[in-house]
Amino acid sequence: MIEKEKRSRALNREADNMQDMSLPEDFDGQAIYERIRQSAEQVEIPESLSPENILEKCKKLPQQKVAEEKEGKKFRFRNPKLIGGLSAAAVFLICCISLRGMMMGGKSAMEENAAAGEGFDAAAPMEEYELTEESAPAEADGGMAEAGAGEEKLPERKNAGELYTLAGSYEAVYERLEEEKSARENSMNGSGMRDGAMITEDAVADLAEESAFTTGTAESMKQESLMEASGEAERYSETNVQTFGIDESDVVKTDGEYLYLLRGSSVSIISTGEEMKQIGEVRPETGDSAASVCAMYVDGDKMVLMLQEYTAGLAEEEREDPSDYDLLYIEEGRSVSVLTYDIGDKEHPVLTGKVTQDGSYVTSRKDGNLVYLFTGQYLLEDYGKDPSDAIPEINARKVAEDCIYMGDRGERALLISSISLYRPEEVRDAVMILDEGSEIYMGENSLYLYRTNYRERAEITEIAKFSLTGGFLNGEGAATLRGMVRDTFAIHEKDHKLRVLTTDMSGADWENCLFLLNEDLKVTGKLEHIAVGESIYAARYLGDMAYFITYRNMDPLFAADLSDERNPKLVGELEITGFSEYLHFWGEDKLLGLGFETDPKTGQQKGLKLVMFDMADPAELKVLGSKVLQDTSYSPALYDYKTILADPGENLIGFLVESYDRGVKRDYELYQWNGEGFERILSENLDEDGYDNANYRGMYIGEKFYIAHPEVVRYYDRENYERKQVLKME
Repeated sequence: MIEKEKRSRALNREADNMQDMSLPEDFDGQAIYERIRQSAEQVEIPESLSPENILEKCKKLPQQKVAEEKEGKKFRFRNPKLIGGLSAAAVFLICCISLRGMMMGGKSAMEENAAAGEGFDAAAPMEEYELTEESAPAEADGGMAEAGAGEEKLPERKNAGELYTLAGSYEAVYERLEEEKSARENSMNGSGMRDGAMITEDAVADLAEESAFTTGTAESMKQESLMEASGEAERYSETNVQTFGIDESDVVKTDGEYLYLLRGSSVSIISTGEEMKQIGEVRPETGDSAASVCAMYVDGDKMVLMLQEYTAGLAEEEREDPSDYDLLYIEEGRSVSVLTYDIGDKEHPVLTGKVTQDGSYVTSRKDGNLVYLFTGQYLLEDYGKDPSDAIPEINARKVAEDCIYMGDRGERALLISSISLYRPEEVRDAVMILDEGSEIYMGENSLYLYRTNYRERAEITEIAKFSLTGGFLNGEGAATLRGMVRDTFAIHEKDHKLRVLTTDMSGADWENCLFLLNEDLKVTGKLEHIAVGESIYAARYLGDMAYFITYRNMDPLFAADLSDERNPKLVGELEITGFSEYLHFWGEDKLLGLGFETDPKTGQQKGLKLVMFDMADPAELKVLGSKVLQDTSYSPALYDYKTILADPGENLIGFLVESYDRGVKRDYELYQWNGEGFERILSENLDEDGYDNANYRGMYIGEKFYIAHPEVVRYYDRENYERKQVLKME
């Protein structure tokens, strides 16, 4: 199953990047029609794809090709994935229709349906509609531009249920901010009550800090990518991510030939031959602003950096009384620039595009050729000076009025923009979410914003869904669920449907729930009252199964069958001592856990613990082996999944550990699973470094292993894990 998904997604990515395909000069539409007609006689097809309609389209193809070549247009097959699972006859059929439709003004399949009077299918796979370099629309005012003459408009922007509704105008935003300003002033006077919650002075101060949008919890599982040697290409490790196929930034990355180290204001490029050495550097120009690189992506000969920039200057506030001196104060500005470089020549990287967006960096994602940037900005301060200044800008243009969503309250803006690597100087689409703050989960097909709220003392999770068709963000729906999401991997999208595990702590006893939601975020099935008195610590989803850990003093592992979306069932339960904070599938029949061993009576922690679960029969869960790491107190891998190397294909489990028994001691530990237990194959003391523990990464390229940090890289031979070199950055 894992390999099948990996190969399928890889083929889809290749299809997205197909190069230009030209028709031969002796193209014979009639001959192709005859072949299609004979092959398709047994295929039931809609009227729009009837042989008569195909004939007319085929007859016009050569003339259309000549006309478009005169206009300088390129002939491109823009939607190859539509034909993947069809019969030979249907393949010919769809090819002709796609070739015809996509040459006519560069329309996508989505726009062809609109032109034919067919509604846009929000549940169709997003990848089928991904826009290409030539078909990417122009942008205006920070959002999608209106379609020009002769072009079909993109889908109309929609609300995300009742949770986020379109503002429609800047005036609606100003009204919201005026309400928030009044509430703040009342709270400062000690009389602020909102929905039963006192807004304290400390809380108001907190509001002025960084945006509260986070990504600490909420993403689907990463299906394992079992790297295969293929001739010249070497196997190499990739960033451990939340959603399989959706890349995330990290402080260290590799493309199988070079290491890239994010070092604050620059990125160092390290060759990985017999001897490591720095051969290049990407150092963004920052002008007069203070800046640091906060995110990095590498894709072939392209590198994308996200630069957090800070500006400050003196501003003057005029006083009403002429006898008073005008007030001078320091005015600060924050923005994030998305910089795209051509790194084909590693010694001389070239900047090819730049997009600048207001706010502080929150997170980012990369899906194929599309990069998504999330920034947060607190709007009340700018609103108090001049209401028009409260609308954030992207590429020096205010976010368009019809691209602003509003929650029921809040003064913090989450700006979301999409940028194509093909056009790195333009914004494909941008929206602003105005509310109190939400967490972010990007699945394979959709974006979800969710937050914990309280209604009449009940703890609830509110979720909004946005589609991501070709980088265009659009509201889809919303839901309210009991409890709160407590684990990074407790929320998961599959086939446009959502699964969510929550813990409800608002009652006398804690209890856990599992919810299944359809494409419209309507609950179709649920399980409640799970493990009363405990809370969820870790979760993972594989196919139609959910596995999750709850804990009080014992560590129950639960298995739930989700195949019947109206009637999910608990099918297995296993209790062991201790608990796991992180779970990782080890092939298709085992599950790796990393957490703590504990005393079952007192709950006292006894050290970090590795455990391997057998899930071949979910109804009969078993422990195949476990190992308690003596004299260990903590690991960043428990709470930051990017810091752990867990690769079943290479049989490698690596992470940093800390011990506090006699001062602070730090080691990088590397293990392998031998079928019965865990064997340690490398232990490297890192005490002398003195660097941030969360920035160490275990990585491999072929038969080389690296313990990499932005400031120092250690290189080992995987035959015996002998250390070969230590490279310290200057």
